[in-house]
Amino acid sequence: MRRRFGSAVFYLTLGFLVGLAVASASRRSRPGAGSPSRPAARELRVTSAGSAASILFGSSSEDSPAMWMSQGRGRGSVQLGVHGNGFPFVLVSDAAIRNFGLVRVDGKNASPILVYRSDDVVRLVFGLSMTEAGRPAFLAHYTADGARHDFLGAYCDHPSRACTR
Repeated sequence: MRRRFGSAVFYLTLGFLVGLAVASASRRSRPGAGSPSRPAARELRVTSAGSAASILFGSSSEDSPAMWMSQGRGRGSVQLGVHGNGFPFVLVSDAAIRNFGLVRVDGKNASPILVYRSDDVVRLVFGLSMTEAGRPAFLAHYTADGARHDFLGAYCDHPSRACTR
């Protein structure tokens, strides 16, 4: 189990670095940039013979580096990359992306947060304040009816992240 986890971390790190390199090279090799022409790829897919598992390195719709890993259709996946605003993310999900854990950086403080969803509904969020000075910690949970309860600190769930007290 430990060896499998170590291998996964190694390939995840390797994949992220390759994805960054591919995205960086594709930006530098655009026509008219004055640089010598180089081979460029919009995406790179790594597959294993006889297996549905694959890793895809490429650029997201925001033209940011991203990586997708999957065991095949009907299985969970891992996605990681950088949003267009420069904030990184990691998404671990089931095949339908209904149940997942999302690690991301968000808000005016560029604070790390972790979001757990089940049945496509946010259930638990914790991290450091995205809006308050000093970034105090918060932990919020949501009941079945969608009501938020702040257990520790205060979580800003307004889409603009412009919460006021």
